[in-house]
Amino acid sequence: MRVTGTKIAVAYAEQAYRILVPTSAGIVLVDPKSDGVRLTRTPSSSGDPEYVVEFDSAPGEFIGDDVAGLYRIALASIGAVADGIAAGAAELTASHLGSRHQFGKPLATFQAVAGEIADVYVTARTIHVAAVSAVWQASQRREADDTDVLAYWIAAELPAAMQMCHHLHGGIGVDVTYPMHRYYSAAKDLARLVGGSSYRLDLVGAACSSN
Repeated sequence: MRVTGTKIAVAYAEQAYRILVPTSAGIVLVDPKSDGVRLTRTPSSSGDPEYVVEFDSAPGEFIGDDVAGLYRIALASIGAVADGIAAGAAELTASHLGSRHQFGKPLATFQAVAGEIADVYVTARTIHVAAVSAVWQASQRREADDTDVLAYWIAAELPAAMQMCHHLHGGIGVDVTYPMHRYYSAAKDLARLVGGSSYRLDLVGAACSSN
């Protein structure tokens, strides 16, 4: 089978042994080093390798026609990563607030600070629940709306939670020798990969109006 077209934001395309390519005809497995495949490195917030992949009649192996199922698995996988990012950033921030003192008291004891880290916790737990549900539904090959809800929270709420974590850290949060910036950069990449908050909100709204 031959594949022609372009895919953007393909992580680790050059390092991959094979690439799963969703097409109008189904799912095709392509060797990124084969003739007819061109890789162009593009920037990412985290610095992880990412590429535009151009296929020009590239040879591939047809492996199935469930493209929608592949997208559900991809979103569930992104959700699992987002779950870890949100939980890790929340834990890092809570630890900082418990150990950093102002006016002789831990920052965590101030009411405004406690409310802000609580909002981060709510976001982290919501993403966790949505991610677990999406992964389970994908494993059962169920068509469900939870992946759209999960993707919306990744696109809209995860970056906002990372910004709050930065705020609660003060200046130390943007220090490259401190790990907070890695969580934030990874979250920005995931929000972009799922299509952004407006696009994801439209999909959630369409799903709600069709039920």
